[in-house]
Amino acid sequence: MRIDALQGDCIRMVVFCRLLVLALCLAVGSRALAQRIELQHEGRTYVDLASAGGRLGMQAYWLKGYDTLRLRSQWTTIDVGKGERILYLNSLPIHLGFPTLESSGRLYLAQADYRQVLLSVLTPQSLSNRPKLRRVIIDAGHGGKDEGAKNEAYGLYEKKLNLDVARRLKVMLERSGLEVVMTRNSDAFIPLERRPQIANRENGDLFISIHFNAADSTTAEGFETFALTPQYQASSKYPKPGRGDNIRYEGNDQDPWNTLLGYHVQRALVQGAGGTDRGLKRARFLVLKHLNCPGVLVELGFVSNPATAQKLRTAVFRQTLAESLYDGITRYGKRLQRLP
Repeated sequence: MRIDALQGDCIRMVVFCRLLVLALCLAVGSRALAQRIELQHEGRTYVDLASAGGRLGMQAYWLKGYDTLRLRSQWTTIDVGKGERILYLNSLPIHLGFPTLESSGRLYLAQADYRQVLLSVLTPQSLSNRPKLRRVIIDAGHGGKDEGAKNEAYGLYEKKLNLDVARRLKVMLERSGLEVVMTRNSDAFIPLERRPQIANRENGDLFISIHFNAADSTTAEGFETFALTPQYQASSKYPKPGRGDNIRYEGNDQDPWNTLLGYHVQRALVQGAGGTDRGLKRARFLVLKHLNCPGVLVELGFVSNPATAQKLRTAVFRQTLAESLYDGITRYGKRLQRLP
């Protein structure tokens, strides 16, 4: 009996030691996995894109040349390069807050960009404070003494183009059952700071500011959509954050929804009106800083480009632009309706 008891104790001890070794191995493996999934750089956390994509049901692989990582699922394709600050989501360029990092054959994305871009567009159901879509605020940029961009050779003035497209968009949105408020419905000068105030006073659910672009080069062309730059990030035209980028504005409460709205508006513009896709960008425009609802600013082409200017002289093309904006807003609204 004493020998049997000793044998039993020995067996239990062996089993315990094996379990202890297994637990230690799992703990070490978990730490190693965590090291592969996350990376710290300049005080920021970066996530491994392949692992992040796997959590979203996407497969990851390097494209030929080993410069671009592709994430792919049945519905979505994401391409992003090493050290790049632009991510292509279903071919649409989205400007990131920080460049990607490559380490030991793995590509890392800033955690802030992972949350603000990928989760916002691909899994908005994971976000909190879901907005509704009942009242749209249309902001026709410039007006009155502020003419905006112009091409006198073609008789184009941005303030007139903005109002024309805004009115066309208003008609379509109201026909779909949405309420619409215009920040201006005539050739009036409205100070920039008053435009978001109007949106907030009217309890807007979505704000869209309509503009046209101009450049010294007549070859510049295409559409671009701007959302408010998140706190601590540099706007798209700057290489890195500055001291003033630490400020948080009221509009930053809507950062994830700004991205989702901007994605659908920009995609609809390119699909509906054609032309160069200049992407979804970030800027701290005054009309976006103090909004209490999701908002974007769109640039609907360069009046300085002769081919674009010629098209803008036609009511048909201006109607196409308005229809594309309507499609983008509608897609955004349908995405909200599908959320649980």
